[in-house]
Amino acid sequence: MSYSMIPTVEFPTQFVQAVEALHHIIASGCSPQNIHIVGDSAGGNLALALLSHMLHPINNVPPISLASRIGGIFFMSPWVSLTGDTGSHFLNDSFDIVGTKTFAYCGRKVLEDVPNSLRMYLEISKAPDTWFKGIDKLVSRILITAGGVECLRNDIVQVSHKISKIHSEVRLIMQDNGVHNDPFYDFLAGERHLGDLTPKISVWLCQGSKGSKEED
Repeated sequence: MSYSMIPTVEFPTQFVQAVEALHHIIASGCSPQNIHIVGDSAGGNLALALLSHMLHPINNVPPISLASRIGGIFFMSPWVSLTGDTGSHFLNDSFDIVGTKTFAYCGRKVLEDVPNSLRMYLEISKAPDTWFKGIDKLVSRILITAGGVECLRNDIVQVSHKISKIHSEVRLIMQDNGVHNDPFYDFLAGERHLGDLTPKISVWLCQGSKGSKEED
């Protein structure tokens, strides 16, 4: 899905677009159990905001009603902290492909005109543990991946643990020495051999497709 970018438009424009896209897919006859949502970095942030809206509907945004659970959601290096001021941001700043200053600058731009009432939808790392209560009723399985030397590492692990307390089908894969969105570089850099994480993602997605067909 293509969505409008900041600073061309402000939040929640992108979020509303995501809600409308999901509505369109379901209205076209696709069962939620056959839907797999994938989001990387800011796209992962958007997918988490979508889930948050299902759990905590935002005023003036169409609610999402599901006849069954969504088949699965995959978050690759999700941008769960927009302030760039947590431990792994400083520890991994010299290793990651996206540095602390870049994350902090982009975060300020995103949050610039966002009211306090909506900030929790963008900064999931600051959400209370109870924020995800009910997520097991919305999605069947969740995959979260992160790089071992990416700035967001600790924040991603924290969010993963929060979700895992409520949902039993959550898998976190940490790629050794991986950077932000590391699997992309298997292809962008023309690597002859895929990294360890890419095949695991492929297997997870294939298993979801197989499971959906068996449920039909």
